[in-house]
Amino acid sequence: MTARAPRRERPGARGPAGRFACLVLTAYCLLFTAARPAGADYPYGKMRPERLKYAPLQFSPPEPVKKTLPNGMTLYLLEDHELPLFNAVAYIKVGSIYEPADKVGLAALTGTVMRTGGTDERTGDVIDETLEFVGGSVETEIGAEYGTASVSTLQKDASTGLEILAAILRRPAFREEKLELAKQQTVEVIRRKNDQPAAIADRVFAQALYGEESPWAREPTIASIRGITRADLQAFHARFFAPTNVILAAAGDLSTDELTRLIERWFGDWERKPVTLPAVAPVPEAVTPGVILVPKEAAQANIRMGHLGIRRHSPDHYAVRVMNYILGLGGFSSRLMREVRNNRGLAYSVWGWLGEGLDRGAFQMQAETKVESTHAAITAMRETMEGMVRDPVGAQELALAREALLNSIVFRYDSRFRIASDRAYYDLLGYPPDYLATLAERIAAVKPEDVQRVAREYLHPERMVTVVVAPPEKLGQPLDDLGPVQIKPLQPPE
Repeated sequence: MTARAPRRERPGARGPAGRFACLVLTAYCLLFTAARPAGADYPYGKMRPERLKYAPLQFSPPEPVKKTLPNGMTLYLLEDHELPLFNAVAYIKVGSIYEPADKVGLAALTGTVMRTGGTDERTGDVIDETLEFVGGSVETEIGAEYGTASVSTLQKDASTGLEILAAILRRPAFREEKLELAKQQTVEVIRRKNDQPAAIADRVFAQALYGEESPWAREPTIASIRGITRADLQAFHARFFAPTNVILAAAGDLSTDELTRLIERWFGDWERKPVTLPAVAPVPEAVTPGVILVPKEAAQANIRMGHLGIRRHSPDHYAVRVMNYILGLGGFSSRLMREVRNNRGLAYSVWGWLGEGLDRGAFQMQAETKVESTHAAITAMRETMEGMVRDPVGAQELALAREALLNSIVFRYDSRFRIASDRAYYDLLGYPPDYLATLAERIAAVKPEDVQRVAREYLHPERMVTVVVAPPEKLGQPLDDLGPVQIKPLQPPE
């Protein structure tokens, strides 16, 4: 039998002082209990949380001041005197959908090396030291449809931050050594692109919807990255970066006039020039329904299911947002989560939504499940989607969705900079000027019949393509009854 070490008492826990403390605490508790009213007499004793009455939620965001500089650059400005800070973000209409087909990866490299490669006046390392000294940051990146360049500093250093931001946007040096470093890092990412099952599922699903050579789904290769030169970055920058193609949002502990003067100081002499965006090939309606099985050893199967979505600025935008919450974006209250996770125990998390895009977005559902549960999970997800099309939305379900969306809108805009930034973002994407101001009102106006109408119009179970990344020999139940099955082996990165 193992001997137990003698128990050591906490100092002060015993002895006269400890006993006196216990007596005092006991007397206090008895006194508090005697003084507290009985449950029947307590004013809120019988009140239920769901019976509480409160005023309707109001969302009235401040409207940023919109200005246009003489060179055509658009500004959205808001004063914010809560803290001595300054923040700004520039949105640029540039993206990977506009890069040449033989230079895939050019946009992302440009967005990276604009910052790391420094400017004509400062190297990237000197910029790092300057920002570190003032406790600020400047970041740049370019995605599919647009690029961003942001700055964050203390209010007293706003001019320094804007000076660096303007130089990066206007006069990036694209130093050769930083470009080579970025290319090496990108090549390493490509070499590892078959490591993560979730990333594989996303890639194969996008290619199944849009086509492997589509600007919306194509992937850089080792050869395309190695073929990109400094001259390519300079030409790409020169083509798209001009004040007429930039929308800048700024907020900080400065007056609107002070913000304007600072921006004019560093951007005002940027030469105006027109920018014409290249045409992007339309998305073909050529999705082949069926199952694409990607063999990959993994503990869980990664599932992606869906079809092409809708175009941006659809008149059904608000009803679609509510439908998305009910179907698959409402967390534990969504139909997919309730049915696939709670009722059937087939996945830890499951999501689904109808996306909008410049041309076509994507409707997609996604989940991870035990490999042997793949067939059951796909069936449950499909049945839930079919129920969304078939079954009317109840009043309580709709009220919960609308309330959650309204709360998320209010809590999203907890800072004036976020309001100014999103106002610029929605302007960039072509939304109407009153989009933010009327968003809550339009969400609140969605009716049950609106949700069912958009579900019936835009969700098509018969058109779905299903991507599964998993070891085929462990699936348990074959997938053939879900549609034609195509085996798509992973190819080595090249």
